[in-house]
Amino acid sequence: MKYLLSFAFILVSAAAAFAQTPPAKVVFTEKDREFALKYLNDTKEDYVKQLTGLSDAQLNFRAGEGSWTIAEIGEHIIVVEQALFGMMTAPNAAKTFTCEAVPRIADQALILAITNRGTKFTAPEQVRPNGRWKTKEDMIANFEKTRAVTIDHIKNNKADLRNTFVQSPMGTIDSLQGILFISGHGDRHLAQLKEVKADTKYPAK
Repeated sequence: MKYLLSFAFILVSAAAAFAQTPPAKVVFTEKDREFALKYLNDTKEDYVKQLTGLSDAQLNFRAGEGSWTIAEIGEHIIVVEQALFGMMTAPNAAKTFTCEAVPRIADQALILAITNRGTKFTAPEQVRPNGRWKTKEDMIANFEKTRAVTIDHIKNNKADLRNTFVQSPMGTIDSLQGILFISGHGDRHLAQLKEVKADTKYPAK
């Protein structure tokens, strides 16, 4: 619960920097689809790039007590994407409301809130890393398989994803923003992964 409340707090903080969209009809466009696909593909490429070629020593380096290794971060990204995608696309998950009934937040404010590494969170036990994948090859393969499902969903979806709403750890957002949330969560933890690599004690090979 603390994890979800912290996410909700930072979303409210980020929203203060952006004007909320006035209550009005917002329609899903091909530009929306292209933006979501680009974010998904960009973070996919970065994930693969950051894990490719790592030694076991690099993959399992722990900067300090309580810190996650690159292997643990990579695992967490996959597990959370699977969980969020399943939650947001489950039968009857998407709800339709009148435009006035759901306050809208700008896409960039949502992404800013998710990717802001200034505030730390404690991941719920069910999505904490526990060694589900033993090698970087298995991890990359499972990430690519997971991300392919997410990409296919947004690429081929004919529904108006701005006119249905889903529950996220930050509250009610439209269905397109549900996909942006997934990308943003991965982006956030890729930044965490790069912080591990930047540690002065990180193995050279």
